[in-house]
Amino acid sequence: MIITICLLILIYSILKKPVGSLVYKLKDVNWKELASDAWGTIVKYSKRAGRAATRYALKFYYVMQDDKLSAFEKALVYAGIIYIAVPSDLLPERILGLLGLIDDAAIVTWIYKRIEKSITPEVERKVEDTLNDWFGPEIVTDSVADFR
Repeated sequence: MIITICLLILIYSILKKPVGSLVYKLKDVNWKELASDAWGTIVKYSKRAGRAATRYALKFYYVMQDDKLSAFEKALVYAGIIYIAVPSDLLPERILGLLGLIDDAAIVTWIYKRIEKSITPEVERKVEDTLNDWFGPEIVTDSVADFR
């Protein structure tokens, strides 16, 4: 039920439709528990998505635990985690390949723009620590000459 409401909030928001009555239905939701439940989905998603794509799911996960985020913003973030991590969506990647990634990227970008101000250096640190644990440290080079 909560997943459906959050996805409806996401869709209605994109379409610029009122969401107040939907957000009201989420007034008693334990967002930290929902974030904890989403963790398993993110872990499974990360294995097929890789480091770069997982970064956004983790940002959403860690920012969703912030008490300063409104229920509306938390619903968007939760919907974003579900939308990008669950393989069945509007344009499935399995069938449409690269085209199927376009809706995921658009959704992630749209949500990210709305919550970007809440992504603190602490959230960024947690994301990078988790990515390093899962994928190993990221190697950054200054130039192509480093490979010669």
